[in-house]
Amino acid sequence: MFLKNTLLLFVSLTLIACVSEGENNELTSTNVNETFDFTGMIANYADEVIIPSYQNFSNEIKALNGPSGPIATYCNSIGQANETSDLETAQIAWRSAMTTWQGAETILVGPAVDNGGQLRNKIYSFFSNAPLSACAVDQAVVLAQDPQFDILSRSNNQRGMDTLEYLLFNNDLTHNCPAQIVETQNWNALSLEDRANQRCDFAKIIIDDIEDTSEDLVNAWAPTGNNYRSTFIDPNNISTSFESLSDALFYIELETKDAKLGIPTGINNGCSELTCIDSVESSYSDSGLENIKANLNGFKDALTGISGLGFDDIVAAKGFSSVTQEFLSNVTKAINLIDSMDDTLLEQIQQIENSGSDTDCLNSQANPEGVQTIPVCSLHGYLKRISDSLRTEFITIVDVDLPTRAGGDND
Repeated sequence: MFLKNTLLLFVSLTLIACVSEGENNELTSTNVNETFDFTGMIANYADEVIIPSYQNFSNEIKALNGPSGPIATYCNSIGQANETSDLETAQIAWRSAMTTWQGAETILVGPAVDNGGQLRNKIYSFFSNAPLSACAVDQAVVLAQDPQFDILSRSNNQRGMDTLEYLLFNNDLTHNCPAQIVETQNWNALSLEDRANQRCDFAKIIIDDIEDTSEDLVNAWAPTGNNYRSTFIDPNNISTSFESLSDALFYIELETKDAKLGIPTGINNGCSELTCIDSVESSYSDSGLENIKANLNGFKDALTGISGLGFDDIVAAKGFSSVTQEFLSNVTKAINLIDSMDDTLLEQIQQIENSGSDTDCLNSQANPEGVQTIPVCSLHGYLKRISDSLRTEFITIVDVDLPTRAGGDND
């Protein structure tokens, strides 16, 4: 419940005892609730965090999809001497756009998650009920040769940034479907150049679709469009908007810590094997660590509101600034660890698999500063510190409930 009138006495005393000497612990929740500019905070998130992140992503997609942009340039160069370099340019542009989206992912509220996350899942379907299907994409590549093909009729498992990744980074031009799938039965008999061209034809359809969806998302918030911004900052809706923002912070736990690291490394109970390497995010580009770094930067923005009013200001007003500093410290340590890694996420998970034991990984996770034998497991340890603080100090100080989807902790 948003902004409860009182805290449980035991929890309050415990938190106060944990705060460093000299911090102001005399402000009650009621005092802060009466004086803090919650409407200004919500407006800051809309204007300085959420809307700019969607606009930046839309701009990058438009550049990627321009008539002389990286996708078109690469497609036109297939079979020519500059094909490899043009493909690399397109891949770099995809990585940049993906990094921007991964930042936006950490504060998904409103239109992006309405209707079961319809808009979000059209842009990116990882951790959804219709994640990327290599066979479905291969089928769609063939079907897209028909002038009547309509991408809007296709499932999210063959759309979005993850499908574009498959088309740009998967060097294996053989299909991934069972023999009985009609659409791909003659695919492997085509020349390599024909297969590359057909994949590129579909890539152009996919990037058009992503551009349209990104524009829909920007328009959904824009005052000149559907103006969800007005609804979001309406004083009558502040409680709902506030809670949706606090819920969004748990992306760093549920998607980043659990889905992107915990399951692939085998730390999370969702993996029943030593590792679950097939669940690694962005495996074709092997950019899983880049995504996690962008999530961490996005989490920092979602916590602080960048330079405007944010959750950190509520925490400070209640006298617990050290809690925010601990969040930011662990974010910095996690980012620095990523920057220091020599091996990719896939390579490190393969090392765990090859060792036949999870001992090094679990030791690294339990003591991320002292033991970094498997750095991605140490990274999980830092993320666990962040998520543990969210589940305890943060929700108590800010006076919110755990999101429904965060009911359990599997590691």
